[in-house]
Amino acid sequence: MATENKKLQQWVDEMVKLCQPKDVVWCDGSKDEWSRMWDILVSGGTAKKLDEKKRPNSYYIRSVPADVARVEDRTFICSKEEKDAGPTNNWCAPEEMRGTLNKLFTGCMKGRTMYVFLLVWALLDLILLRLVWKFQIPRTS
Repeated sequence: MATENKKLQQWVDEMVKLCQPKDVVWCDGSKDEWSRMWDILVSGGTAKKLDEKKRPNSYYIRSVPADVARVEDRTFICSKEEKDAGPTNNWCAPEEMRGTLNKLFTGCMKGRTMYVFLLVWALLDLILLRLVWKFQIPRTS
């Protein structure tokens, strides 16, 4: 077990079983890990380290033109009810999409490494501030 969060561990275990990676790495955000990751990207030709004097701690990564972030005809909102997807979005029932994706993802990481990392979709400082405010500052009323 790489985390104490049982639900997260269960989900990662399910994804490992589905995707079948060779290795699983739980990222810790350390400076050593940061350096190792950039070394992998540079040695594999994905990234190029820029001139340290001109651009300290900077890298250049060229994207593949065919690799797009969003393709409209393959982007779906998978809400329980179609009306919740909105009038301009493609919709698919969650169960149907889960079945489609499970077929596509089966074995998709054979021979590769799966990295598990924290992704925060907000300002972490703001989240921490809210947690401190909610749980540590006694309210008087």
